[in-house]
Amino acid sequence: MNIAITADGATLDSTVFNKFAETPYLLIVNVDTMTCTPIAHTCSPGSDEELAQTVLKHRCEAVITGKFEERAFNVLADDGVTRYAAADMSVRESLEKMDKRQLEFIRNPDGTATCSGDHHH
Repeated sequence: MNIAITADGATLDSTVFNKFAETPYLLIVNVDTMTCTPIAHTCSPGSDEELAQTVLKHRCEAVITGKFEERAFNVLADDGVTRYAAADMSVRESLEKMDKRQLEFIRNPDGTATCSGDHHH
């Protein structure tokens, strides 16, 4: 199973980056083998949507990050990718916590757990 993680570096010892759109790296981690494929990300308009497409392309079941821009969030939500909040945690720790079901779900782009009344997604 693949998990995508926004990170400030290219390894499992990096820290989870708190903004999906501005992350320096997207790590694709195969949790069965713990192999990590770093994808360098250059921030530009619309690049977060491309990053979301990359997550889908690698068939990731979940994304561990902080905040989303709305369009990238919708790309992932529409495809049923689970979104977990773990900003500023180490990548390794975030994977362990995900495994133990200790991470918060991201239910809207701001990374806040509660949905506001206007959005029924």
